[in-house]
Amino acid sequence: MPVILGISGSPRKGATDYAVQVALEEAARFPGITTRYWSVRSKKIAFCTHCDRCIREKTMCHVQDDIKELEELVLEADGFIIGSPVYDMNITAQLAACFNRLRPIFLVHPGKLRNKVGGAIALGGTRHGGQETALQAIINFYLMHEILVCGGIGGCYSGGTVWTRDGKAQGAAEDEVGMATVRGLGRAIGEAVWITSMGRELWEEKKQELGVGDAGPVRDHAI
Repeated sequence: MPVILGISGSPRKGATDYAVQVALEEAARFPGITTRYWSVRSKKIAFCTHCDRCIREKTMCHVQDDIKELEELVLEADGFIIGSPVYDMNITAQLAACFNRLRPIFLVHPGKLRNKVGGAIALGGTRHGGQETALQAIINFYLMHEILVCGGIGGCYSGGTVWTRDGKAQGAAEDEVGMATVRGLGRAIGEAVWITSMGRELWEEKKQELGVGDAGPVRDHAI
């Protein structure tokens, strides 16, 4: 059955944790969908040092920390809901480190994330405080891994955007407009995951019959 992974990029328990879980609850309204949740909070996450060992040895990152747990969750998921508070009109350093450390997926598991579905949530202390630029950083992660980007139902074009007034979970809950975009995103991801998961199964059955192979990764390896 389809699995949707929610990831909170916030180092504290607050608005992002709340919003991602609300989106997962909406996605789980679709029968048969299983949700999982992972947060950077209290995790040991080292930065990528550009050692290129992953490229030389065609392995996932050799650093042994809590990213190993995240790798397994990402690889088994059919859809993703990733949220971050806005830090200087961008995502958090912790979430950026996660994205950097997951880059070897294209070498070790080529095509594994292709045509899965991802949605983004960004939360800021001001109404127009960088939510859309933070969303774009998450969307870029999806695009790099060939994940299909999903907006939301009800006008949230690029994802969920919330104005917390720096009020943590309560502040997020009080932004009715913002939380409506979060719920719309959750519903959109739930629906899209069902459609794409069935489509991927059918494609695996048909592509040999049609004589269509997998295109290998086209990269310059300058990472």
